[in-house]
Amino acid sequence: MLVFGFEMPPESQRGPLVIVLVIESENLERMKQADPYDMLFRHYTNALPVERRLRDVDLVIAYEEDMAEIVKFKKKQDIAGLMRWLERGRVIRPGDLAAPRPYKTGKPS
Repeated sequence: MLVFGFEMPPESQRGPLVIVLVIESENLERMKQADPYDMLFRHYTNALPVERRLRDVDLVIAYEEDMAEIVKFKKKQDIAGLMRWLERGRVIRPGDLAAPRPYKTGKPS
């Protein structure tokens, strides 16, 4: 798993802080076995600019097999290129960008 963060310029529609979490196949397999990953931001103070309120953070979770490609973007500080790469298959479905709603218990409708 690869985790890193970056600050966005004030005019950006993301952020101002974006944390990117890139999951590898073994992480995904563990999650399928009900073995979750805990993102404890206090453990990342050397690598992430995490001195912000949670409302100021966008968390991007992606699955990628080619970690070397991700590292290239990070080394060049090509954040726009990285986000295009990670979102190359994104499909916006109804409700994806909506505010969260309370979970309703009972039978699904």
